[in-house]
Amino acid sequence: MAPLVDSQSITPRDTIGELVTGGAVTVDEKLTLRSIASVLTAADIGAALVHRGNNPVGIVSERDVVRALAQDADPETVWSADVMTEDLVTVDAGEEILRVALRMIDKGIRHLAITRDGGVIGVVSSRDVFAILAEDVLETW
Repeated sequence: MAPLVDSQSITPRDTIGELVTGGAVTVDEKLTLRSIASVLTAADIGAALVHRGNNPVGIVSERDVVRALAQDADPETVWSADVMTEDLVTVDAGEEILRVALRMIDKGIRHLAITRDGGVIGVVSSRDVFAILAEDVLETW
């Protein structure tokens, strides 16, 4: 998966909002597991926001889909709302990338929603954050 932006000019002290170049991929709460897998694969991402109407109500990840399938969920009848994580962790776009990394570690999560002015503007993954941290370390190595 390609990084969201050219991360060479971004440092861990920059804001997480600088990693967001487009809106978050969203799925309806009644999308089947098979369809979720197709959406994630087509977008080359690991998670999508789950919406009820126009409101995000959770997040569904590859791990959620795999876990459900391992528990014998029918990919044609189990919906995103059935497997999503309802506790959507968000962070303001103005937070420093390093602080966001620490929050992700503390909460044991791999994806979180980035907000600005009360609305979600994108989703970042631990992979996005890790790339910034690793590049910064390599520059000072």
